[in-house]
Amino acid sequence: MIEYEYYDWNNLIGPNQREKYVTNIRRLVADGQYWTNSPRYQTNVNIFGLPGEEWTNLKMSFIWSCFAYLKRDVPIKTIKSWGYMTSLSYTVEDRNTYWHQHLRQDSKVISGVYYLQLPSGVDMSTAGTEFAPQGPENPGHHFAEARIGHWIIWPGKTWHRPGILQSQEDRFIVAADLEF
Repeated sequence: MIEYEYYDWNNLIGPNQREKYVTNIRRLVADGQYWTNSPRYQTNVNIFGLPGEEWTNLKMSFIWSCFAYLKRDVPIKTIKSWGYMTSLSYTVEDRNTYWHQHLRQDSKVISGVYYLQLPSGVDMSTAGTEFAPQGPENPGHHFAEARIGHWIIWPGKTWHRPGILQSQEDRFIVAADLEF
């Protein structure tokens, strides 16, 4: 089983700030700032670089969560981040195409997802992130539940994909990689 950890940031980043993130991601998507070769709609903007205290808070919460996961601070090479807005209303899912991992040559990567907003009534146990520690084609897949206002942090080399879409309402997350 993969070792992942949750970090609760609800005391620093509350519902009003999360709504600002959602508004910003919606605006980026409306402006066409998303990848067309990825699941809909994954922004092609490093969103931690957007102006505003709320983006700085989210970036710093990610860095701190990574350091807590590693149980030490590390020299940071790069941080990449993106927003993700999706629902069943945009596309029929072919979930097998969503498996991926985050590797960098000669570096280590810690990955994370911050859950901004999920439709009401979804099964949180399968709406989070699905992991395949032995690779997508091997047994042992499992879900890490979605927790609003939390970062979930894991080694970037681990195969993973978004949780199961269950609604026509939008699901919002922020994902990030810290390379060291």
